[in-house]
Amino acid sequence: MKLLTGMRLLLLGCLMIVLSAADLAAQTYPERPIKVIVPANAGGPLDVLARVLGEGLRARVGQTFVIENKPGANFGIGAQACKGSPPDGYTVCLLNISAMSINPFLYSTLGYDPEKDFEPISNLVAARSVLMVNAAVPAKTLAELVEYSKKNPDKMNYGSFGTGGAAQLLIEWVKDKTGLKMTHVPFTGAAPALIAFERNDVQVINPVPTPIVVQNIRAGKSYGILSFGGKRIPELPEVPTATEAGLPPMNFDNWFGLFAPAGTPADRIDFLAKELIRMLRDPAFLEKNIHAAGYDEIGNTPAEFRASLPGYRLRAEELVKISGIQRK
Repeated sequence: MKLLTGMRLLLLGCLMIVLSAADLAAQTYPERPIKVIVPANAGGPLDVLARVLGEGLRARVGQTFVIENKPGANFGIGAQACKGSPPDGYTVCLLNISAMSINPFLYSTLGYDPEKDFEPISNLVAARSVLMVNAAVPAKTLAELVEYSKKNPDKMNYGSFGTGGAAQLLIEWVKDKTGLKMTHVPFTGAAPALIAFERNDVQVINPVPTPIVVQNIRAGKSYGILSFGGKRIPELPEVPTATEAGLPPMNFDNWFGLFAPAGTPADRIDFLAKELIRMLRDPAFLEKNIHAAGYDEIGNTPAEFRASLPGYRLRAEELVKISGIQRK
């Protein structure tokens, strides 16, 4: 009996040692800098968002978050780079609805599986966007824009940040619902598209309402025709939502979330998610870094994020079909 009791105590002790080691490992993560793959050009809105989030996390966990820009293929190159990284919690990627929901219906060959190759960490923010018209166009409402475009189709171009991206799909949806006549001109990012818009090389654009965009409208250089989302943009309260402008309801958030390669330990996924959620509940951080940049916070758990992805894919499939866009 004493021998059995002794063996039980020994096994219990071993179990305690194992659990303590696991707790210690969780407490020491991260022990070195974490790489964040950003599938966009340096200096663009997504890159700025990644750096803001990385700096916020650095202040919370005491480690540097190193940004690595991998632009191209409608965010797909960055997604592929993330997929091929070691699943150790030291590489994560900031991906969006284009990479994870739109691309499967846009490309015949992707190079990654959005459902199997990644571990969702947290859906961070949703980008507001505003349909802007250059002030050279005599149209201040959606109805006026549609009427003008039908009379002057050769004078109407719209810019996007890449063929098949969310910005283009939303405009193609508006064209489908209203009969709006415009020709698409793709750019390699938000910055060159905005420059072309300011020169009136393209007359319509659909960007995130960053301070520069808001200033452009405030200065009378452009008009905000409508905003995409369920509510008006606080910085542009005079701009109606799409439904207020006469369009049918359309639930399509251009979200940006953090992922890790498949197989990344669950405790590290949970650790990052908890820190991100706490950060996105901080009113001061939100006001300075998220709302002012044209985003609405989300901040959900890994399980909640994973559960939401199928619905986003269904809506993305519908928009891709409406647009008629297909990339190889």
